[in-house]
Amino acid sequence: MPETIVAALARHACVRPAAPALVAGGVRLSWGETKDWVDRATGWLLDLSLPRGASVLGWLPNCAEWYLVRLACEQAGLFWIPVPTSQGSRELTSILERVRPALLLSPGHFRDRDYAAECDAICAAIFLKPRRLQVAEDTLLNLVGPVVDQRSALRVDEIAHALPTSGSEGVPKLAYYTLAAACERAHAQKALLGLKPEDRLLVLSPGTGPARAAWLAAPVAGSCVIGMPVFGINATLKLVQSEAATIVCGTPAQLAMLAPRLAGADTSSVRIWYTAGSVLPPSLAEELESTTSGIVLSTYGGADFGGWSAADPGDPPSVRHATVGVPRGGTEFRIVDAEGREQVAGEVGELIGRGPCCVGGYIGTQGSERWKDGWFHTGDLARTDDAGHIVIAGRLKEVIVRGGDKISPAEVEAMLRTYSGVEQVAVVGIPDPVLGERVCACVVPTEPALPPTLQALREQLRAHGLAPYKAPERILVLPSLPLVGDKINRRELSSMADRLFNDKPS
Repeated sequence: MPETIVAALARHACVRPAAPALVAGGVRLSWGETKDWVDRATGWLLDLSLPRGASVLGWLPNCAEWYLVRLACEQAGLFWIPVPTSQGSRELTSILERVRPALLLSPGHFRDRDYAAECDAICAAIFLKPRRLQVAEDTLLNLVGPVVDQRSALRVDEIAHALPTSGSEGVPKLAYYTLAAACERAHAQKALLGLKPEDRLLVLSPGTGPARAAWLAAPVAGSCVIGMPVFGINATLKLVQSEAATIVCGTPAQLAMLAPRLAGADTSSVRIWYTAGSVLPPSLAEELESTTSGIVLSTYGGADFGGWSAADPGDPPSVRHATVGVPRGGTEFRIVDAEGREQVAGEVGELIGRGPCCVGGYIGTQGSERWKDGWFHTGDLARTDDAGHIVIAGRLKEVIVRGGDKISPAEVEAMLRTYSGVEQVAVVGIPDPVLGERVCACVVPTEPALPPTLQALREQLRAHGLAPYKAPERILVLPSLPLVGDKINRRELSSMADRLFNDKPS
């Protein structure tokens, strides 16, 4: 069994106590200081006399406590459940009702919201009385208990953490993982990225997706993690330079927002732009690599699944830009049609998978229905190229059916993004009484005063050779694309376009 994450922490604290381990807001900790904080916090947690495996929930921003409490929970034999602050009260209520945590952490006021008051109101409404802790913005929480050893640490077969989905399909799913699955993922990501102690991973938002490289693999490698409290373009570029970030962990939406500003920024320290969460347009990967010295590594996986794939840093751009590589961490993938028959290379079908990095189960009823005969049905459409690399073709639920013809938004988006007047784009379907759905391009223009016209976009697509029925018939120009978590909120875009073009009241 690979080394556990708290065992790796102890090793780095012994061998490299003064080396940097964590930077977040005003907090800077070495490996020795991190180990000391985790040991004392573990003692504090054990003094609460909580049952083994009791849940600790953190509704937290990208702060130092997010990373530290997770380690303390592993060492104390407790179950860590991080919930991003982007989740609203409705989503948190659903999660708290299922989890019933023994300990609940939250900020007080953060980004004009009173998180502490919201927690109080939710807990009162569902008759929940957890022990409460409030984290400050720039002052590290001080949990002081007797220093303990690792005898209470989680066994590899025990549940280590749960990850909520973004809730883009409704109520968030809560997938839990054993420590064995977490360690398998951690060591596989360390090997893939070639992580070394000298690496510094900048995390644009915490939790799932690309951030897993930071809170799982970085402690194993002894790499420093830089947590960004609030994502912003200027703040990101400043942190890349001031902290000499070598790996930037962000979603495609975040990297798309950064891309137009990279030419004038100092990103010389970056060796990898590491991304996951949705399909990365090849044109965005090309733009990132043409304006910086870093390479783009696009990965595939899901919080409610756990299996994953990725290209290798040594792969040529054609592989890294257009595919999500090959299965990693023991993951197995198959591509099947609607009847479950295996597809040959080049044919599109649903991607299903299984493997040692996968979820152990779900809290509540949501999620388990996607496991059939031992395989997780991702709901993603994919194909393989002749070399076996996986190409994501879109979502089953996102496929637009126009007059019986099926249209992949990802295909159209990748082409539209090459248009010089488009900074960000999402393609959605809107209801139509005749055709069933029509195609709408939701665009953030490069120059707000000169937005692209629908005719110009259609001509661009025609030049690419796109079939006419796939071209947008509506255009919605926006100052920014709505997000749910760190992903584009396609449901909201479809609703906005439906209200506008079908003259529906909001």
